Amino acid sequence: MSDIEPLLTRKEVAKLLQVSTKTILRLERQGKIARVQIGDNGVRFKPSTIRAFIDGREIFSNNIER
Repeated sequence: MSDIEPLLTRKEVAKLLQVSTKTILRLERQGKIARVQIGDNGVRFKPSTIRAFIDGREIFSNNIER
C-alpha cells in the first residue's frame, strides 16, 4: 500500500491553487476536478489529479501582448 499517495482536503487544494474553497467546490460541481468520496460527507483529492488539472490549464502562446 506504499504506492497510495496522501490525499488532500478541499482546504489544502484551495491553498495550493491560491483560490477559495468555494472555487474548489464550484470546480468539483462543474466536473473539472475529480474528487474521492470518503463516507457520506468527506471529500479528498489525489495530488496527481490536482497536478493534471494544473497541467491542463497551462496556456502557451507566441503572441504575448507587450
